[in-house]
Amino acid sequence: MQSAMNEINPNYTGLDQHRSWEYDTSFNDVLSEQLRRAPYLIASIFAHFLIGLLVAGILVLTNHDEPDPPLFVAAPVETPPDVDNEPDVDPVVEKDEVVEPVVTEANLDPVDEPTELEDDGDPNMLADAPFDQMYTGIDVGLGGGGGGDYGNRGNGRPGGGGSKTEEAVKGGLEWLGIHQSAGGFWDADGFMYNDRYDDRPSSDGPGNPVNDVGLTGLALLAFMGNNQTMNNGEYQDTVKDGVTWLTDVQQGSGLIGDEAGNSTLYNQSIATMALGEAYYFSNKSPALKRPVTKAVNVIVKARNPYGAWRYDLEPNGDSDSSITGWMVFALKTAGESDINIDKGAFDGAETWFASMEDKNTGRVGYAWGEGGGGVGSLPSRPPSYIDKFPAEKSESLTAVALLSRIFMTDGKKVKRWSDHPNYEMLKKQADLIASKPPLWDEGDGSIDMYYWYYGTFAMNQWGGKHWKDWKKAIETALIPNQHRQDEEDNFFGSWDPVGPWGEEGGRVYSTAICTLMLEVYYRYSQILGAR
Repeated sequence: MQSAMNEINPNYTGLDQHRSWEYDTSFNDVLSEQLRRAPYLIASIFAHFLIGLLVAGILVLTNHDEPDPPLFVAAPVETPPDVDNEPDVDPVVEKDEVVEPVVTEANLDPVDEPTELEDDGDPNMLADAPFDQMYTGIDVGLGGGGGGDYGNRGNGRPGGGGSKTEEAVKGGLEWLGIHQSAGGFWDADGFMYNDRYDDRPSSDGPGNPVNDVGLTGLALLAFMGNNQTMNNGEYQDTVKDGVTWLTDVQQGSGLIGDEAGNSTLYNQSIATMALGEAYYFSNKSPALKRPVTKAVNVIVKARNPYGAWRYDLEPNGDSDSSITGWMVFALKTAGESDINIDKGAFDGAETWFASMEDKNTGRVGYAWGEGGGGVGSLPSRPPSYIDKFPAEKSESLTAVALLSRIFMTDGKKVKRWSDHPNYEMLKKQADLIASKPPLWDEGDGSIDMYYWYYGTFAMNQWGGKHWKDWKKAIETALIPNQHRQDEEDNFFGSWDPVGPWGEEGGRVYSTAICTLMLEVYYRYSQILGAR
């Protein structure tokens, strides 16, 4: 307003302010002046508006979205094209519909003393009901697989096994049976005190004693894989004693044995698998239901929400591919017997595996953080064995992920692997495993029984040329290297604990896991039928 008055009356600025009324400018004068300036003001506003539009357009055209930071979730999977010319795939064998146990979600709070689980069941942990229909093809195939399309467990030569593999299995079970301790467990570093021949060299190859629970579970799985159960086979007492020991050392929380650092959840998962199979083949004895349920409860509580597992009983956000694989099979085994499990655990495992896989090669890494390696990293190794058993000789975690994914597949919806929604990635993983077959060569550090175990069962499920080649390689690696020179020898039937994990597991570990590998022909049914 002051400026407008100065232009109307130039003398205004030189006058005393206290006499301003003598030169007062009227409202009409000011309004007239503002109207005179209006066109310029409007033009200025319009010009600024055009400039603003121009700048905004430039920003829009030149703006590039920054990539989102990587998230710990599975990437979306595109539906792969049908592979009509897939090599070495036999025609799909459609199986008759089988009524499967229904696995339901439940809130697995600690089981205190439910009425139906009182200790008034069969004292030998065996139910009175007949065994009859235990051998029917179901998901994991403990019963049908016991062979599924290939026959029942321990039938001799089902589905491609032969006299040599069965003789090797027999020798492995014989050594394990002799070296079971009086309490019913397998002693990682004291098994040699059970040697049969005092006048012969003692068996060697001790393992870490913190692994007694897991080794006992692994040995029991080897017996039950050959249809040696608590009520069947020549090793019934051996299996009963081992199962009884696991239930005796189980704590009220469900934890089997004591906490043992990083070995705790390995022990828990393998022992839970063993109890789950024992419960299944006992025809669901009431005396075993509570131990299995409580053991599963520990596993469910240890899982990271919406994720997977690592070392701790209480979830802390860390996961790794190795323990997660064992947990998948522990839960699958329990689910076969109608034990309530958290089905969301399988979604969490799938998400974890997908988050750790290299999208180009299919390789699955171990874990995040120090020593984990991250996405697509090579398998881990104990520091003292990094050079002796190079990680690049193994695809153990890729095999863990592939086998877990195979057993998490719904065989009712997927009739052949090329129909699997994640087929392209599964094929990359199968190809990667097939490119590194078993080779027993202590000189080049290629021995990794842990890798061979998962790889053997994964290739058997995948079928085709991958399995034919792997079958030949695993038999060539294992059968000639089993101790079989002299039956009156404390080593007879065992395998030396060679490899990156031999020092941890010892001779009990190597013998049990090699025996399990040679039971591949009838241990599990084919998820997608015979190929």
